[in-house]
Amino acid sequence: MDWSRAKSILIYAFLLLNVVLGYQLWQDVQERLSTQLDWTSLSEDAKQMKEAKNIDIPAKIPSETPSLREITYKVIENQQTRVPLKQVADSKIIYMSQKDFIEGLGDEIHYLEQYRHDMAINEDGVFILHQQLTNGLPLFEVKLKLYYENQKITGYAQQYVEAEESRELEDQKIITASQALGSVIMNHLSVGSIVRDIQLGYHGQLFDTDTQVASPTWRIMLEGGDVYYVNAISGSVEHVQGEKGKEA
Repeated sequence: MDWSRAKSILIYAFLLLNVVLGYQLWQDVQERLSTQLDWTSLSEDAKQMKEAKNIDIPAKIPSETPSLREITYKVIENQQTRVPLKQVADSKIIYMSQKDFIEGLGDEIHYLEQYRHDMAINEDGVFILHQQLTNGLPLFEVKLKLYYENQKITGYAQQYVEAEESRELEDQKIITASQALGSVIMNHLSVGSIVRDIQLGYHGQLFDTDTQVASPTWRIMLEGGDVYYVNAISGSVEHVQGEKGKEA
């Protein structure tokens, strides 16, 4: 056997493998970067208004624009008061795997696999989770509150709904997050506003009726707690004042 030739072939094969792996890594990085935009994706008018109002946008702007429709749902659980846990759990499980999370609290709280922690909401002594639909998008009004103290989860209050299939409505292309943010900048935000989170989900109300409706919505959250819900189909805007604004 010609060992010199075999050695050269192995070296070339190794180099080729490195090139392929390097290209795949580059593709992965580019894909991750492309899923989030920054304020430069705004329209020229919105950019100018942003500068004029001295608005800061540290939040990443999502790039996805799926086709969605309004959903109808039925309220199954709507607890308003804290329910104490029979067995307290370590608060760190909120940041652990879903398996650990369910093992820690699943014996006392039902449907845990359907909830996700909302990292953008900061309330003293409370973790806020939202129920997710099968498409992975949250229902912003449907919450699971986990109360904690001394690094232990001690109680909860749960809201839970069942989504109903609707064949009457068709999916529609939604407006982009950049368009939603641009509208809020142009028409609603005050000087010095700081946009800290932008997320796609569903926005509706929890009334005491059999069937309720929620619309695809961009939730734009400001520093201080103010929230703007931008209907992702019609573009209409609803403002919910944060606690700091209420105190002022």
